[in-house]
Amino acid sequence: MSKIPAVLIVDDPPINAAYLNLKQMEEAGMPARNDGWFWRTYLARWKEMAMSAIIPNPFFKKFIDWTSAEGVKGKCSLLPCPGGLGRLDNAVTGYSSEQLNELLNLFRNDYVAQFDITPEILTHTLVWSIQDKKTLPFSETEWLAQQDEATLTDYMAEGLQILRNVGIIATGMTQPGYFKGDFAIYARAVLEAEKRINGISRTYYFNDTEGENFKVQSKVVIADPAKNEYVVSIASGSKGDEPFWHTLYGEGDPKKLADYYITEDGKEGRFIDLLSTDSPLVFHVHGQTLYSNGSEIGFHSLQEVVQRMHRHLRERIVWMKISDYAEWVIENDRHPR
Repeated sequence: MSKIPAVLIVDDPPINAAYLNLKQMEEAGMPARNDGWFWRTYLARWKEMAMSAIIPNPFFKKFIDWTSAEGVKGKCSLLPCPGGLGRLDNAVTGYSSEQLNELLNLFRNDYVAQFDITPEILTHTLVWSIQDKKTLPFSETEWLAQQDEATLTDYMAEGLQILRNVGIIATGMTQPGYFKGDFAIYARAVLEAEKRINGISRTYYFNDTEGENFKVQSKVVIADPAKNEYVVSIASGSKGDEPFWHTLYGEGDPKKLADYYITEDGKEGRFIDLLSTDSPLVFHVHGQTLYSNGSEIGFHSLQEVVQRMHRHLRERIVWMKISDYAEWVIENDRHPR
């Protein structure tokens, strides 16, 4: 029996996007709606996260050292203009030049061994003006959904170029929040941006999550064998509000939270449900939900999850970087478009 891919997706580094997005929206005169379940459950106390607006480099060092030791692989975001605080290839408010170089060295030297690096578009907060090199008072997520293909391509290409400028070849794209526009346009923009900046014609994007169905599959959304052009839409098998969101303010029981993915005896949990249909174990977390406002409870819970995976599932899974997983999806695609 061939092994099932396991892929860890880490979104939002190097900032606490949950905090900075709400802070900047409020400062721009666009306070977030506070009547939704996600707000009530996770974000009502957002101002308490001010201490972790920027997640410190030592945490990212600790995280990559652990993933390397455990053989965990996947995808990690690196925002080209984190929170609109500046560009990685120039200067970012909140970082000294030494700290910024330290962060970039971690990602281009250490992270790339275990993870593919992608932009999560540019800021994950407000729209970045490519021309003026500053933020505009519009939500990046909402703005993206209203753009034509040429504008989306240029915006994505900017993110890829900034990462390339600091020595990182990004192999795909991550969407900050769910995209509410035309996915046919979106997929073509990802492909054209990658071809333009990195000469890559087999690529992917991450937007979708699915926490209910036992069968969860990523899918090829563009396939042109004659041109060797492919785009894969990556789907996470976790629910959108992955369980570590409960640690956002430094609270929670790591072992109980780990039960969502796999119980201590290895008999129940989301991973067991997915494996019952031979679905890949693609799952996502966030930098701020791992850092947990400095308590690192989410990280401790993830460590527990991986320990349980290796104890009970080692013979059934193989860790993959997300670009390798995208190739696996292409090779196993049997659905004509």
